[in-house]
Amino acid sequence: MKKFIILSLILLGFLSTCLAAEIQYGSLNVFSKMPGTKLYVDGKVEGTNSIQIKKIQAGTHFLKVTTGGATAEATLYAEIIEIKAGEVTTIYVTEKGLEGSKIGAAAGESVDVFKAKRIFDYSKEMHTGWYIKLGYLSNLYYNIHSSNLDNYASTFGLGLGFKIPLAPNIDFDLEMERAQLTSSKQTWYFMPITANISISYLPSAYFRGKQYYGLGIGYYMTDLTAHDENNVDTKQNLTTMGYHLFYGLEMPMGDKNALFFQFGYHAADMNRYNYIMNSSYVSVGYRWDVKE
Repeated sequence: MKKFIILSLILLGFLSTCLAAEIQYGSLNVFSKMPGTKLYVDGKVEGTNSIQIKKIQAGTHFLKVTTGGATAEATLYAEIIEIKAGEVTTIYVTEKGLEGSKIGAAAGESVDVFKAKRIFDYSKEMHTGWYIKLGYLSNLYYNIHSSNLDNYASTFGLGLGFKIPLAPNIDFDLEMERAQLTSSKQTWYFMPITANISISYLPSAYFRGKQYYGLGIGYYMTDLTAHDENNVDTKQNLTTMGYHLFYGLEMPMGDKNALFFQFGYHAADMNRYNYIMNSSYVSVGYRWDVKE
């Protein structure tokens, strides 16, 4: 009898070891774009807004996302998800539903949830679309011969542009601005058309947006009206090539559009007209996307 009990225990332990060896695990990350959400996995509360489960049994699980307080909790989504052995499954909760992706880490490794969120947010910003901006321009230029010109003028200007993504962090912009720079002795009609290349990057895991900087070439069309001491006006139509430098900060507005702030500098060499013109500006703009 004693031998039978011992053999039974050995057999039971062997079977338990075999069954345990067959159980495989993966990892699960869930984070929400909407604040104030509660996350359930298989009916158990795992966290709010974002969770990271480094070891979860492979197979299907029930994920539920709710919002509201304990007495008025409303279910936003309730879906079956699949966990694959040895892989990290990331679920991103948006207003449109649940989106899944593999971040690429092995199961059990530490995964930066905020880094994953930045990847998703950044990919959503890769759009083609129109943008418009309103800027304050200050103009500095140097005149070689005439004493009838000031060396400073300022005004507000309006810009219209079109952005095309070339790569995940490289964009092409075609932009046109219109401004009238006025000072005590002259009025400049100022319209540069610039073609720009910008490079963008994400400054922080906790900042949902991006910074960018770039340069471009421009065709500058200006119309200068100068007033001399006898109140006589002289007009010149000036056109030349120049360059454009800029730095900006862009923040997404919803899933597609974006608000941006930009600092820039225009430089145009007009030596054939006896002028070297420089214009710096600060502007705020909004972009409407037309294609993801």
